Amino acid sequence: MNYTPLDDAFRIHHTNPQIFNKSLAYSPKCIYCSNNESIALLNDGGCFRRCLKCRKEFKASILSSPVENIINGTIHLRGTN
Repeated sequence: MNYTPLDDAFRIHHTNPQIFNKSLAYSPKCIYCSNNESIALLNDGGCFRRCLKCRKEFKASILSSPVENIINGTIHLRGTN
């Protein structure tokens, strides 16, 4: 019987790297006070940010353009059924 290695058992591959190779850009604008200065809460960026004026944390909106065809981005995934 072929077992999946433990390191690979919980690895999730959701996206095709040829389609999703550009990084996402998030709006720095605070949703509470409309200040344009905020910092990312995670080291690698991300949508969760903290305003430098009112100090509130919020989820920023995505400024990047959406993927043209989501089927091309997920066609490599196979169901387990």
